[in-house]
Amino acid sequence: MGDRDKKSTGNTKPASDLLEIAAQLAALAEEIRALAKRPLEQPSTSSETNDETEASSE
Repeated sequence: MGDRDKKSTGNTKPASDLLEIAAQLAALAEEIRALAKRPLEQPSTSSETNDETEASSE
């Protein structure tokens, strides 16, 4: 067994770890799909908030 083979065998993950990662990725994908369905809301900028405050105080 060469040096390359020794290094690669030490970096393998047990199947259970890979299944856990796959499950987490699947859950994240579902969350992303749900978020993608929601409409985007435009955040108010600080300049808009300041303009409204000044206009209401006059």
